[in-house]
Amino acid sequence: MDLKLFPMDSQHCKLEIESYGYETKDIDYYWGKKRTDLEITAVKFDTFQLPQFQPTLYFVNTTKAETSSGKYVRLALEVILVRNMGFYTMNIVIPSILIVTISWVSFWLNREASPARVGLGVTTVLTMTTLITTTNNSMPKVSYVKGLDVFLNFCFVMVFASLLEYAIVSYMNKRLVLRREKRRKAAEQQQRNEMPMFNASPKAANNNADLYFAGHNSSMNPLMEIPENCDCRTIPMMQHPRLVTDGAHTLWPAPFARPKKASKTCCQRWTPAKIDKLSRYGFPLSFSIFNIVYWLYMKYLSLNSSDKIQENDKWQQIH
Repeated sequence: MDLKLFPMDSQHCKLEIESYGYETKDIDYYWGKKRTDLEITAVKFDTFQLPQFQPTLYFVNTTKAETSSGKYVRLALEVILVRNMGFYTMNIVIPSILIVTISWVSFWLNREASPARVGLGVTTVLTMTTLITTTNNSMPKVSYVKGLDVFLNFCFVMVFASLLEYAIVSYMNKRLVLRREKRRKAAEQQQRNEMPMFNASPKAANNNADLYFAGHNSSMNPLMEIPENCDCRTIPMMQHPRLVTDGAHTLWPAPFARPKKASKTCCQRWTPAKIDKLSRYGFPLSFSIFNIVYWLYMKYLSLNSSDKIQENDKWQQIH
């Protein structure tokens, strides 16, 4: 049997009747009740059905072979059987599609729900593996790839890719949490150490408080007296410690620079949420495209194989 197009294959079965011990002069075979009956009309089929095949075409022939031991007659009957897909559609194709569809549910689950998503992914992978193994055990052991093997293996790749997708999302989510924690700790370490901009230095002869910049040498920092009409509430009492000097050797707070805009990296562009959202549409779309292309191509090959057989006028239709 040629199973390259299984389960949309057509099998060419041949039955031959011949005597190897007696020559034509001893035993002569022919189709029909009489030797004058036509071969096409001599063979007729009653109404019958097969569980896996549908008989479509047949051909009868008579050949005479001449060897060194004598002449022999051979009767040949050839039948074309088209496989019925009902059993394989209900027990293999539809369950495989449903298993792949179930694996997509993990894309809608919370990324933090690791037991649910991992359990769903592993279950679908094991179920698909069991289905492939069961199907291959009931099939003849052949060295080439069957048509159904392509479909089942692609379904297995889809469920395995769903499990692998969560592994990638979980890893990226973990890296994102670690990165946020690292930035938080760095921000705590770089937190501004605020300190008073002015410090009071009482004078014995003056009731006014003389102020000077804190954290600097008194020789470089002349005392600054607050005017009497100054509204002290408008003077900032806390300031960033980073100061700069001017020409008079007076320290002044440096202006704050605008923070640089961080460039987006690959990990920032592809976040776990974006990957899950893309998978919700990418996986069903790719699987749908594969099914359309696969079944149309298999149908084309099946029809092409049948047309090549029917090109010969010797074949008769089984009614």
